[in-house]
Amino acid sequence: MEIVFNEVEHRYMEGTPFEKVALQDCTIRIPSGSFTAVIGHTGSGKSTLIQHINGLLRPTKGTVQIGPYELKAEKKKIDIRALRQQVGLVFQYPEHQLFEETVAKDICFGPMNFGVPFERALKRAKELLPQVGLPEEILTASPFELSGGQMRRVAIAGVLASQPKVLVLDEPAASLDPEGHEQIMRLFVDYHHQQQTTTVLVTHHMEDAARYADQIIVLHEGKVEMAGGREIIFEQAERLREIGLDLPAPVRFLEQIKQRFALADIPKYYELERAADYVARLVEGD
Repeated sequence: MEIVFNEVEHRYMEGTPFEKVALQDCTIRIPSGSFTAVIGHTGSGKSTLIQHINGLLRPTKGTVQIGPYELKAEKKKIDIRALRQQVGLVFQYPEHQLFEETVAKDICFGPMNFGVPFERALKRAKELLPQVGLPEEILTASPFELSGGQMRRVAIAGVLASQPKVLVLDEPAASLDPEGHEQIMRLFVDYHHQQQTTTVLVTHHMEDAARYADQIIVLHEGKVEMAGGREIIFEQAERLREIGLDLPAPVRFLEQIKQRFALADIPKYYELERAADYVARLVEGD
């Protein structure tokens, strides 16, 4: 499902002394089936942008097109329920969304809310559990008796159970240790490839943007500062630093190797493993 922002502006508390422009002249295209990362420092407009994708916010000006659904300031009639069935939104701390008495009921709540019978919703829940790394016997447990990591996986399963065509991820690995971070990101990447969803990831991790995204959108003060593939974005290192961002750690590390040993050129590897292999080859080759 393609997503297109056309000259979108969003103002909070419009017409009051506290009015704030959060998005300005935002024009972007997110191709159907792509994996797009949205990066920017705090207050750049990332959360405002993604909340337009499932209709939590409407543009003050311009239009947002999500497949057949159009959000427009002056257009009030739109089937928000149908839109939200197609767009799954995973918030920064999804475990805070849990509320049912059992894991089964919590995972089934979303699809049942969209008219899926309980038996079919439960079948989806059982199929999803291995994908999110949970055993089937957890279905009868209370979600509030689980560990923090398990709670997050249950909440994610609840979003995926509605089988959205668009998956919006707002810092889904926040506060996790490196191993947990890797596991959660791998979960979403595998789901993206298996289901061919259009995936939008908001992240502060340059490494995640570089490693997983087909395209990267950089926001700064509510405007699209730059957009494109990782090679295009990370070639503009000076500008990224000016707006409070930086290069992925493996790229910074290789740049330091280049300067330390006065190398004429050095490849850009965005994965830590490939950067480490390259340095190992350098050492072995003196």
